[in-house]
Amino acid sequence: MRLRTSMLAIAITLLASTAHAQRTPYLQSPTETSIIVRWRSASAQPSSVCWGTSPSALTNRAGSGSATDHTVRITGLTPDTQYYYATAQSTCPPASAADARDTFRTAPRRGSTRPFRMWVVGDSGTGGSDQRAVRDAMLGATTGRRPDLFLHMGDMAYSSGTTSEFDSRFFAMYSDILRQTPCWPTMGNHEGSSSDSATQSGPYYDAYTLPTDGSAGGLPSGTEAYYAFDWGNVHFVVLDSHESPRGTTGAMLRWLDEDLAATDATWVIAYFHHPPYTDGTHDSDTERQHIDMRQNALPILEAHGVDLVLGGHSHIYERSYLVRGAFDTPTTAGGHLVDTGDGQLDGDGPYRSGTEGTLYVVAGHGGASVGGDASHPVMFFSETEHGSCIIDVDGEQLTLRNVRSDGAETDHVTLMKRDGLFLARPSGGERYLAGSVVPIAWASVGEVGPLTIEISLDGGASWSTLVERTENDGMHDWATPRRESDHVRVRIRESDDATNVDESEDFVLAASARDTVIAFGDVWQYSDDDTAHGDGWRTGAGGTWPEGRGELGYGDGDEATELHDATPNFPTVYFRRRIELASEVDFARVRAVYDDGVAIFVNGTQVASALVDDLAHEAWSTSGAGEEATLDATLDLAAGNPFVVGENWIAAVVKQSNGTSSDLSFDLELELGLRVEIDPEMDGGIVSGEDAGAIDGAIDRVDGSNRVDGATTVEPASSGCGCRAAGRGEGPGAIALGVLALLALVVRRRR
Repeated sequence: MRLRTSMLAIAITLLASTAHAQRTPYLQSPTETSIIVRWRSASAQPSSVCWGTSPSALTNRAGSGSATDHTVRITGLTPDTQYYYATAQSTCPPASAADARDTFRTAPRRGSTRPFRMWVVGDSGTGGSDQRAVRDAMLGATTGRRPDLFLHMGDMAYSSGTTSEFDSRFFAMYSDILRQTPCWPTMGNHEGSSSDSATQSGPYYDAYTLPTDGSAGGLPSGTEAYYAFDWGNVHFVVLDSHESPRGTTGAMLRWLDEDLAATDATWVIAYFHHPPYTDGTHDSDTERQHIDMRQNALPILEAHGVDLVLGGHSHIYERSYLVRGAFDTPTTAGGHLVDTGDGQLDGDGPYRSGTEGTLYVVAGHGGASVGGDASHPVMFFSETEHGSCIIDVDGEQLTLRNVRSDGAETDHVTLMKRDGLFLARPSGGERYLAGSVVPIAWASVGEVGPLTIEISLDGGASWSTLVERTENDGMHDWATPRRESDHVRVRIRESDDATNVDESEDFVLAASARDTVIAFGDVWQYSDDDTAHGDGWRTGAGGTWPEGRGELGYGDGDEATELHDATPNFPTVYFRRRIELASEVDFARVRAVYDDGVAIFVNGTQVASALVDDLAHEAWSTSGAGEEATLDATLDLAAGNPFVVGENWIAAVVKQSNGTSSDLSFDLELELGLRVEIDPEMDGGIVSGEDAGAIDGAIDRVDGSNRVDGATTVEPASSGCGCRAAGRGEGPGAIALGVLALLALVVRRRR
């Protein structure tokens, strides 16, 4: 009995300690002129905030008194303005300079078309490595511009949404993000285990301060369970699909109808935990919350021209076609797919959203175990991999990207509000090697004639014509000058209508830059017939080999190219591909997916390995990987650089652990940094009417579609395609740094 009593006392003490864990500052309910700063301290502190427009001039003070749970509202702010703050200060300015990361930006004026970015996460709150990987992948994909808003689809604190689970699995996990990016949540069923929407009580409601009075935009809802807010030209409605009544005569859906009727925002985005369409770890045709939201909420949303509906709950990523009127149970696609294209600027063209149709996205892949059939009839793309979504809104253009937890961008889609020209790439924030070939890609909606393309090296202060009256075919290769600038822009306009124009944000031309020259899903030559090759195979000898796209292997069911599965297993399988470089390499990082062991070579030199200590053909790996593993190695080029200007061979062996191993896997990604000599500064900038700059520093994929004579090439094989395997897209690093390996973009115009 004593032992049991003692253990109970310890447990109570631990629970009490956890319940009062500190929470670093986090931001709530930003408006054009106000924001709320919240935090929790271990002991009583001044409940006040010093703030100002510079971290060295925090002369204003808000709040008063002393507390452990702090909620301070700052008012009298200017719209769309960056501020800095420091918490728990009794006098302002504080004695020491504020932490520069403690900053916020007020909402832009309603109707503003200033571009902004959102991070969308759902079902994340496990506190595990998958959740951290999703977070870090987002940070890697947004280095040039961090999200302005954090939209959470619910289930942020498994398994019951308790205070301690919120502390460790939400606030601690996202502390650096939350202190400068406001979070707008919707309650998930796991938070609903310990919180009550009817009384607005429990850890979920304790954690957030959400607008009930319409102060952030929209009509007053009278409850934090569901609410509205505005940001620029977007109106958001956030619903409670878990606990609030979902009937058409209930308070929530009556408020929804009235709120949407009152807004004149360009865009309308709705989100709630239980998505109306999903075939992941939940089935939207069999579970009550999903059915209610589809049959009761969707007719109201679509009648008011909702553009985008986001959800979670189902642990999967799913993205629909443009859909309208699919309210029945079971769901059928027939007659309800308004646009059966891919919705991509660099593909079939964007979707025209709103009154024409709605895009539906399930983002329940933020950390909890993913799964499901991924075969819902209204979905264009589905993936059972961890990740999150990044949404960019720029005037009458909205783009959503899915960023997988390994950093790869596996899906993207664009919504448009009007006919016209839309620049897809460069969009701004990229970093290109000076002297490389940069593909300029665009899409057009409606009737658009010949185009003029212009370039600026000074942030738009002056422009030079790159080409006049080029065909509106969606692509032009620009051989960039060997000039450095942080403020390069591209502008496209219809030659016969100067008002039909689109312009990029600033991007960079630099003497050195990085990109993924071999991506996961690219084509490899392989030898899987039990032939023992001499060392010459590593540099292209050994005859012609078959080719296939990664992932290559057998036994897992996820292979893009299935290799020979012998009984017993062959101990060694060989892979290789050729690239050509016209510039020196000053950085190299290789990542390989393998099972059971792998060794990697550059021009015959072994540069990395895992579970392989004998390269002989008949030798096995030192042990079994158990399941697919990832090797991640940054090569020490100072100790010996295996890359050369000209032809380079990248090769690998994958070894089985024994003759009865059930599977084999291989895929590889290679990121290189290149360096070029910059030309002396010359007056006059870019020569009008012609491409300026050397081509010989460029790198391009050899796929027959965007080859530029004289360009450096990345060649997978004699007849390899530069396309991506389904579900294995380019990573955001490849898009953000885009120097070497860019896909040929074929844009089909809408007529």
